[in-house]
Amino acid sequence: MRGLTIAIIALVLSLSARADQIAFVAIIIDDVGNSLQNGERAIAIDAPLTLSVLPYAVHAETLAAQAARAGKEVMIHMPMANVQDKPIGPGGLEPYMSHDRFVAAVHRAMARIPEASGMNNHMGSDLTQRTTEMNWLMDEVKHANLFFIDSRTTPLTVASRVAEQKHVFSSSRDVFLDNDQTFYDVDSSFRLLIRKAKRHGTAIAIGHPHPVTLAYLEMALPTLASQGVQLIPASNLIALQQITKLQMAHSGEGANEAATD
Repeated sequence: MRGLTIAIIALVLSLSARADQIAFVAIIIDDVGNSLQNGERAIAIDAPLTLSVLPYAVHAETLAAQAARAGKEVMIHMPMANVQDKPIGPGGLEPYMSHDRFVAAVHRAMARIPEASGMNNHMGSDLTQRTTEMNWLMDEVKHANLFFIDSRTTPLTVASRVAEQKHVFSSSRDVFLDNDQTFYDVDSSFRLLIRKAKRHGTAIAIGHPHPVTLAYLEMALPTLASQGVQLIPASNLIALQQITKLQMAHSGEGANEAATD
């Protein structure tokens, strides 16, 4: 995370002071790199979206560089094996790989998207259930000083648990914005995101650079402030979640000490 830690500390100090009055969301746009036009449209949205780039997509390197220049946070959208055996494309992570092949594939993906400060899984309903492979992955994510978002493509995922055990800066998706690509469904999912954020303080959504999704975000994002919600990059939201956990743990310890006095 290029210079991320210091920036996060400064940001969280300012955000945490307002955390009681405002809810925070991060929106990750997955599958960036397949369409130059849609990728550039996502980059042009005047809001701190986080863009997750498929490392071997035809426009991956171009769009990652453009996104970084535009001040957008960039992630690696790492292809991983799924239970449906759908093609995951080149450079993906498979359960039959040896440790050395697995690690080499992760390193190649990182090298292709040097702008990335984080990673999430593309597909992965098979691989994210596998503790051994998730341990291998989180070792490399931690070594590269990246954060990890579990896309939660299966309820059986162990990715976020392993990330936490490895002390990787991490979180999990709360909402998919566009499983159904209609304006009504994107709107319904967006409203769910806001409700979750207001209930829990933070929430993470994942969407895709579909025209309907981008058109909806262009319309809806300017309304967030009036609803008491702030959009921030994924890394900043994770930092806020971590600070909140520490504050809750500290409050619990204080309550326990008071009870024993």
